[in-house]
Amino acid sequence: MSTSQSNAIVTTIVSVQGVSGVEIANGGTTNETSVIIGGVAEKSVEVFDGRFAKGAAVVDSTGKWTVPLKGLTLGLHSITAHDYSNGGPSLPWTFTVVPNK
Repeated sequence: MSTSQSNAIVTTIVSVQGVSGVEIANGGTTNETSVIIGGVAEKSVEVFDGRFAKGAAVVDSTGKWTVPLKGLTLGLHSITAHDYSNGGPSLPWTFTVVPNK
């Protein structure tokens, strides 16, 4: 009998939106300095921008979570989500905050 965790939810970032509601593509740009990160995970996640912890969330009963990030600086951001109950971090979601023209 196999004891693998094939039903485990892989920690994944599925959405990054500016507070205006506009989706920010992975590798894209935005002039918004506040965003909402959303994804799926098993139990709880901690969100990082590079190596800096930026917030945590409890995962709901469907595996979904969101974390707001505020006060982002101009430049490149590499966001990952860590669910310590099931292994390593998510793949990074990168975007660049550019000046508002």
